[in-house]
Amino acid sequence: MTSEREKFVSDEIEKKITDFKRDSDKHKNLHRSLRYGSFFLTAMLSILSGMALYYPEYSTTFNATILALGAIAGFVASFEGIRKADELWIHERTIFYELSDLQRELQYRLLSRENNDDVLDDIFSRLQTILTNSGEKWSGGIVRAKERLSSPSTDD
Repeated sequence: MTSEREKFVSDEIEKKITDFKRDSDKHKNLHRSLRYGSFFLTAMLSILSGMALYYPEYSTTFNATILALGAIAGFVASFEGIRKADELWIHERTIFYELSDLQRELQYRLLSRENNDDVLDDIFSRLQTILTNSGEKWSGGIVRAKERLSSPSTDD
């Protein structure tokens, strides 16, 4: 029979695994969509540039379209850089795997002859550490990146 503590720790790990998997899938899809969008826009810009040279009588129309698509491509690239979907995806997927390993270890250790209270305390402490380190790593990375962008360069 499972204790309330065992159920609580197991449920907490399961909730976090579900959250990190959902978020990493969302950020993977966003990253890929933005990346494929950039590839498509770049290809379209190249094609339109060639067509503007081949059909000079329509060059004004092609150039206006090139200008609009160039602006959209710039927006997509900027949005991708601001959202950092690729970095979030990798970060969340790493935490997802750490939590999955922790869940597997919990299940294994509870089946062994160890003292369940000690196992639950250890696993819960490690869960807290994983989540705390995750938040600190991501927040620290954002803060350092913003500091680098806002501080004047000393390279001359």
